[in-house]
Amino acid sequence: MSVWNNKKAMITDEGGLAIQYINETGEVSVKGTTVHITAAWTVGKTAVGVPDCIGAIYNSGVAIGDWVWVVVSGIADVLFTNQTTAGFLGRTFVAADAGGAVGKALSEAVPTPPFANDKHFCEIGHIIETNSGPNQLAKVNLHFN
Repeated sequence: MSVWNNKKAMITDEGGLAIQYINETGEVSVKGTTVHITAAWTVGKTAVGVPDCIGAIYNSGVAIGDWVWVVVSGIADVLFTNQTTAGFLGRTFVAADAGGAVGKALSEAVPTPPFANDKHFCEIGHIIETNSGPNQLAKVNLHFN
């Protein structure tokens, strides 16, 4: 499950830095769900139009109220609503996006000037893996704006 683990932090096999938080997503954890801080050491699903994602859930099956691993840096599997393309950006949704979904990401081409600032602040990283359809995981080199 990990290369290094000290109970609260670990390096995942994929090359991500994961930290433990309490699962308050409203459901048993789903790998790749994008999350934000909701209270002390607690995460919930990222909301549409709020640029505060801190990472993606690493392990599925963790009950509400239990400790769940969240990848906050490096490589993570992220759950996307659309097909992904390696080299595209991954981001959470802004209010103007059709089909916006809490806790999921959107794959889109790197923008050209003038850049859309609202989208820029929802960026979660650079997609390094292509997948064939919606509601699938793809690897992302995480970073947050």
